[in-house]
Amino acid sequence: MIKKIPLLGYISVISFLITSCIYKAEIPPSYVVSDGTSLNSFVKVSLDASETSPKTTFYTSIDLNNSTPISEITSLTLVVHGLSYDYQNQFQTMYNTVYDIGQVSKTIVIAPYFSNNSADNTIYWTNATWRYGGNSVGTLNSQPQSSYLLLEKFLKNYVFVDGKFPNLKTIMLIGHSAGGQYIQRYAALNNLEQQYQKYTFKYLVSDPSSYLYINKLRYSDIHKAYIQPDTVQGGCNEYNNYYYGLNEIDQFTDYRNDLDSSTIVTQNIARLVTYATGTEDLDNSDDSCPANWEGGGNTDDLSNSKVNNRYKRSLYMMNFYSDQYPESKHSLFEVPGADHDAAAIYRSVTFMSWLKNNL
Repeated sequence: MIKKIPLLGYISVISFLITSCIYKAEIPPSYVVSDGTSLNSFVKVSLDASETSPKTTFYTSIDLNNSTPISEITSLTLVVHGLSYDYQNQFQTMYNTVYDIGQVSKTIVIAPYFSNNSADNTIYWTNATWRYGGNSVGTLNSQPQSSYLLLEKFLKNYVFVDGKFPNLKTIMLIGHSAGGQYIQRYAALNNLEQQYQKYTFKYLVSDPSSYLYINKLRYSDIHKAYIQPDTVQGGCNEYNNYYYGLNEIDQFTDYRNDLDSSTIVTQNIARLVTYATGTEDLDNSDDSCPANWEGGGNTDDLSNSKVNNRYKRSLYMMNFYSDQYPESKHSLFEVPGADHDAAAIYRSVTFMSWLKNNL
């Protein structure tokens, strides 16, 4: 017999669920994860020493404010949220995955928060420019700051500290959707690898709406060949502007003032970048001219997700490296049946097997 719950009980349950899901940037919520552990550790990071300057939260599976060396840790897995800004859920999903593949005792799991509002004195970005390393909004108490520099400051100040994790070897950076945009472009642009050569950096890019291409060619479904889209009728003059391509990359100084296309190409093809894509991710949230040229270009209906979507663009991205840079270390795997859902990727058997082999 099913026991009926009084209406007041329903209201109480609903009220609890709503209030327990409210995000307060200053105090991230506790989580009970796969092993029954309650986690609520985080650090606040800013780019200057001022106590009044805005900060952002990095949610962590280990208390990084504790300076005690931890020799058991051999790998780091950092996961970046998308435009839903659900970094707590991303953290919980990834932590559970790391636990379920038997790697939690030697892996630190981290999830940063790149905010779209200034609540609780939080560093924030407008128009989600954090996706490609853009500067945050400056305030009376702080200068604009690149989301890539913020990530690097966190790693340098809390993780890459001499003696803190003496056996740390693998740095795994993961992102889905807008988080995938963040990771894919960071993999191409950063010089952190050169600064910390004792670590092996790996990047997992999951179903972003667009990619950074490292030369001027895009595949055309009509021409059945790689072409420059600004040279054909119905083409696209801005197709290769950053953050879709490398035009005027030297002017993107939010992150670095020494970027040049030849260096980016050389370092990018040597980096361990893996693309993960759901076979049912048929979303097309970016139907701009540059993005559509990352999925075949001048077809009859570029805005039709059946013609030009995230799944197709991921395959074309991998094909680009296979064709243009066969020596590259980029690779791709598909997750059958997964749509545009980070958890569908991260909790899949395919991803879990890949992660276990790469941590």
